[in-house]
Amino acid sequence: MNDRSYETLLYGITANVVAKIMELNDWTEDKAMERFTQSKLYSYLEKEETKVWKYSSLMLAQLFNEERAGNLILPEV
Repeated sequence: MNDRSYETLLYGITANVVAKIMELNDWTEDKAMERFTQSKLYSYLEKEETKVWKYSSLMLAQLFNEERAGNLILPEV
C-alpha cells in the first residue's frame, strides 16, 4: 500500500476508533482524540508494517483501554 493510501485508511480508522472510545469512556471527541493519538497503540497504528490496522475499531478501542490500565498486549494478526 502506498503512503497516501495508508494515510487515508489511517484517517478513517482513527475516526471510527475515537467514536468507540467516546462511547466506551463517555468522553468528548476532543478528549478521546487527544488521548488516543498520544497513545502507544496509536504509534503502532501509524506504522503500516505492524498490521494493527487490521483490527476492528471496537478491538482497537478496547486495546486502548487496556493500555490505559497498563495491560497492552497486541493479539496476533
